[in-house]
Amino acid sequence: MTSIASQASSSTAPARASALSPAIARALLAMVIAASLAAGLLATGTEASASAVALAGADLTHLLRAMALLKALMAAGMVAAVMWRLGSPVTLPWWAAYALACAAAAAGPGLIWQMASVGAGALILHVGLLAALILLWRDPAVGARLAMIVAARRAALRSR
Repeated sequence: MTSIASQASSSTAPARASALSPAIARALLAMVIAASLAAGLLATGTEASASAVALAGADLTHLLRAMALLKALMAAGMVAAVMWRLGSPVTLPWWAAYALACAAAAAGPGLIWQMASVGAGALILHVGLLAALILLWRDPAVGARLAMIVAARRAALRSR
């Protein structure tokens, strides 16, 4: 009869072999985010953007662009959490899911900034944020990393 620990280690051995290293995963994610942000900013033509700005007026344009900056800060916070998660090895399917969520969240503020696709930009941003939150919640590696942090913190408090 085999122990639970040996079964768990044998079932995760193939997954670890196909895992991306933290440095590679983070670098690839940074490239995906940069490309997605650029795509969001360049998705609408200059004519469509200028026409949307003229139609909205100066006050609404300033308000929506300020909101785009705030939403970019929200997306940056989410990206920071995902980058923290990528501090340990990650399998390719998990990395791809995180990359899609981050790409959506990065493209949203760019679309809002251009003013031609405000609704689509807001929808894409919020879908990306929600997807990243669900991924971080359901990823077993996040729980393991948090458990290590809590154990180290408790050990430090006990040694005082």
